[in-house]
Amino acid sequence: MESLDNKGLSRRSFLKGTGAGMGILASSMPSLAFENVFNNHNGAVATGQLKNAGLLEQTQTNSLFTQLTTALNFKQSKGEKVLVVLGQVSTQAFPHSVDHKLVSACLAHLLEKGCNSQDIAIAYHAPNTLASNSPLVRAIAPPEEDSRLHKAQLVNVANSDAWLTVEMPKSLPKVKILEQAQSADHIIFLDQLTDKHGSINCPLKGLAKVLFDSQSFSKYSNQYEDLFNMNEIHNAISKKVRLLAYNTSRFIAKSNGSDVQIHHVHPGMLAISNDVKSHQLFAENYLHSVLNTTPESKYSAQELTWFQSGVSRDPMTIAHIEKTIRKSGASLSKLELV
Repeated sequence: MESLDNKGLSRRSFLKGTGAGMGILASSMPSLAFENVFNNHNGAVATGQLKNAGLLEQTQTNSLFTQLTTALNFKQSKGEKVLVVLGQVSTQAFPHSVDHKLVSACLAHLLEKGCNSQDIAIAYHAPNTLASNSPLVRAIAPPEEDSRLHKAQLVNVANSDAWLTVEMPKSLPKVKILEQAQSADHIIFLDQLTDKHGSINCPLKGLAKVLFDSQSFSKYSNQYEDLFNMNEIHNAISKKVRLLAYNTSRFIAKSNGSDVQIHHVHPGMLAISNDVKSHQLFAENYLHSVLNTTPESKYSAQELTWFQSGVSRDPMTIAHIEKTIRKSGASLSKLELV
């Protein structure tokens, strides 16, 4: 992600939000502003309509993934390492897990662009290692006639000991990050729009669950955004997050009561972003426009470019998305992809 200079996060305000920092703060030196905090107020989202075309849906997802990532100007050179991070993962298929078609499309695109399978790592966090017959593992497995993916590394970080310690600024606890995140040149995050409770998935929370050792990360409580903004973590992880993607042809939504239900959207939408905040902003407004509810977004002073491919059979939904995004305070510019 590109970064813009902005006011630094003070050491005092950061420590006040962490359990470990409360005791440290009392005896610490007077607060100094960090000059190493980045902030990004410019991002883009590229979307394409999925026609839910049965057996052709994988082919269509592959084509859209390539078109949308090209629109976002994502490029990787031969020999560069790519870490694909999977958000919501379980033995159940989409929408209870990341869409296996999206994972397959991402890997196919990387291979098509010349990325060597030895330079691809796929990381996720789950209590148990995914079974070989689960939809996600089958999507990652290479076809018999294509050996390029045989050495792509699949890592369940819950069972991993490949952590690197990152020294944080004075008085802040050290953080352990995934070794593959440190060595990667690019990080791609694939997730489901909502979690199993029907709440919008937070991309920073999803990334943190996989990229940080849970024990060291617990010292920072829920300070996802503050931690990702620190210069040490920015250099090791944040600036490498090039793409974030989700499929909305189906998602889990809250019902009127305490139950949740699977929500089907026809046609569905594949959404890809080059910026965490833009990803969150668009996802929130898309979800609320479909469910006809009012979003409450914390991101307001943002410029968002929307690349749209395909014409929805429900133009009112598209109009509603534009309206709710503008209501959020974002400056929206829309470009049609041919």
